[in-house]
Amino acid sequence: MDNPVIRRAYAELHSAVFLFGFTGILGRLISLQAGVLVWHRLWMTALMMYLLTRLSGSFRLLSKAETLRLSLFSLAITFHWLLFYQTIKVAGVSVAMICLSAIAFFSALLEPLILRKSLSKTHLFFSSLVIAGIWLMVGTQHSALNGILLGLAAAFFSALFTVLNKTVVHKYDVRLLTLYELSAGFVALSILLPLMNSYWPTGDFIPNASDWLYLFLLSSFCTVLAFSLSIKSLKVLSPFSVNLAI
Repeated sequence: MDNPVIRRAYAELHSAVFLFGFTGILGRLISLQAGVLVWHRLWMTALMMYLLTRLSGSFRLLSKAETLRLSLFSLAITFHWLLFYQTIKVAGVSVAMICLSAIAFFSALLEPLILRKSLSKTHLFFSSLVIAGIWLMVGTQHSALNGILLGLAAAFFSALFTVLNKTVVHKYDVRLLTLYELSAGFVALSILLPLMNSYWPTGDFIPNASDWLYLFLLSSFCTVLAFSLSIKSLKVLSPFSVNLAI
């Protein structure tokens, strides 16, 4: 920890984790259903990132191959948000946040597969204890079973997104990377939303006055700022370290 670069990366990471901690609360306060909530979060965040990249001079057009690759990555974070907020709507904030801790376990499995690293038995052992902890805390609540399964799926896609980002994070400006990924997520969800409506009814599509405020806070502080900080820390730290902190 004597290395100032590593110290700064950890400071950025834990600042992002602090901001991420409000996402569950805001998701509970927003009256919109999960699909509509994420749709609004994506377009608002993409618009903010576009303005930031333009003002900072970091905007540039990527090749079709690069855009396609980042678009595929964006599906992971889009599915994560959908499942995470659906967990909140189904089982509450506490179950969603408890299940989110499983991302360390999924990261321990995905890192060796995607980054072609050797499997860390230590990481796998200690992170697997989280699964036992989740069961001890909420496993006896049979009514929360659907929420637990949704929450674990959300944790998987969160871990997948972080590990995938590690493969490209050194190639792009953080703001540009976030812009492309969240813009692609917005396009994908716009296509999927009508299909999803048959499984998860969307309800009201237009936010009320308080929803707009909460969506702004969610998009600006808990996404634009938190995303930028976490991706910057990922340039230095391993995906497992990032996911373990979260």
